[in-house]
Parts: sequence; structure tokens; C-alpha cells
Amino acid sequence: MTTTEIRLGKWAEIHDYATKRFSGWVFRGHQKASWHLESSIERCCNRHQVPCSDRQRVETLMVREFRRTYHQYAQHVPAPENALEWLALMQHHGAPTRMLDFTYSVYVAAYFATEEAAADDCSICAFDAPWLLTLSQAAFRKAGKDIKAVNGMLKRFEEGSEEVAARLFLRKPFDVGAVYPTNAFRLNERLRIQQGVFLLPGDISRSFEDNFRSMGLDKDHCRKIIIPASLVAEARRHLFVMGISRTSLFPGLDGYAKSLGVYGSAIEPPFEWDKYVADPKMKDAIRGLNRKGVRRK
Repeated sequence: MTTTEIRLGKWAEIHDYATKRFSGWVFRGHQKASWHLESSIERCCNRHQVPCSDRQRVETLMVREFRRTYHQYAQHVPAPENALEWLALMQHHGAPTRMLDFTYSVYVAAYFATEEAAADDCSICAFDAPWLLTLSQAAFRKAGKDIKAVNGMLKRFEEGSEEVAARLFLRKPFDVGAVYPTNAFRLNERLRIQQGVFLLPGDISRSFEDNFRSMGLDKDHCRKIIIPASLVAEARRHLFVMGISRTSLFPGLDGYAKSLGVYGSAIEPPFEWDKYVADPKMKDAIRGLNRKGVRRK
């Protein structure tokens, strides 16, 4: 997929993407710069050698099975017509869906890119969401989709608007190549905390990236931000100081426990306070503490 590739020369350059210039853009972190954009249902069907022409049927059956069983695990059950809420719940709990997770925060995307990055460069995919929305609306209109639903794509999303998504994505024609940025009206805790948003392909018989290409992407509105491996440790440190970690993004014991292996006093060497202290006696005292393994925050 053709995008403008930007390689960070220093970590501070990431802040450009948090400015007003990129307001409305959405971001997704990849632990390897070579990774492609693929939905979980795309990977699932490829793994089980499901023909592309059969993916729509597979999605329909998976949604049906999830809806039939969900009430056994939760008290609140979405209304049948809330297609996006059902898909968001499936995505949240790990079921294969056409949804691809993005965020409005470049820093959250950077965390997911660097969290488990090793020796390879990692990356952040960035797209101008309002621009994508306009292109998607044009594609659905050209394909002859329900005109009321198509006109509703650019309206403020309200309770009851999810029927729009159902008419666009889950009813014929299914072969509209487009990528639609959207969300369920009811946000779960994780979506709210992570400033999450979804990108949905219009035609799941094609790859996610083929849906992008079918819209004739403009490189001014699509970027791939490369975070060199040499900057990953610095990125983790800065994001931790900003309060962005698995502890904050995934509230609960599981998030905290996993965060211990990403960044913290158990992994980072003691901070060399002696470099910032003028008194020679104090310098010697701090060096002595560091030699004994006393770590400072």
C-alpha cells in the first residue's frame, strides 16, 4: 500500500503528530515496520484456507453465534440492530471481526508499537480520518447503497445511528471497496481510555489493504511513521513518564502485571543522580547506593 514513509530521527519528532495539524487523524502501532494492515477475520480465514468469496458467510455466522451466546457472560445485551456495538464487543473479547483497532492518540499507538518491539524497527500507521470518511461515502453512493444510510455517514453519531452501519456493511451489495472510520455509540472502558476508533473495510472478500487501494489513496493523507530500533528504549521511557503504559491502557491486575516486563525499576538501570549533584560528598554517597543496587525512581 502506497503511503508517505517518515523515519523518526529523534523521539521528540513524534510530538508533531499530536499538534492541531493532525487533528482527526487516527493511528495504529505495529511492532514490526514490515507488518501489513490485516483484520482478525482476514487472518482467521487465511489460516483456515477459507476462500475469499466465502468470508462474508463466515462473518455472518460468527456474529450470529456470538449474539446467541453473549447473554451467558454479561448482563447488558445490545439491541439486535446495534451492529457496531456487537462487532466492537466481539473485537474486545478476541473474536475474529472485520474491525481494525486504531486510536486518536499517536502516543497510545506508539506504546503498542514499542511495547514488545525487539531488534527490528517498529511503525505507526497514520490516516486522515475525515478524508477517509469522505472517500468512503462516495464509494458507497457510487455502489448504490441505501441513500439514507449513505447520507447519514457524515452526520454526528447518535444513539440509534447504528442501523446506518448495518445497512452499509451487512446488507447487499457486499463488494464496496472502502474503509470507514467509526465507533459504536456505547463505548466500553478500553475504547474510552485508549481513545479508540475502528476502521472497517467495505468488502471483506478483499484484503484490508485492497479496500484502501480501491479508494485511490493520496499520500498526503496516509503516513507510515518508522520508529527505529535505536529509539525504542527511549520511547518506552518517555511514554512511561507520560503515564502511558499497559497499566493505564488496560485497567486491572492483568494490565499492571504485564507492564512489569515492559518498563520499570526492575529493568531500567539506577538513575545516575550523581551526574546532577554538585556536592562531591553527596556524589560519593549516591554512587555508593547505586553500587549496592539501591534503585531510585
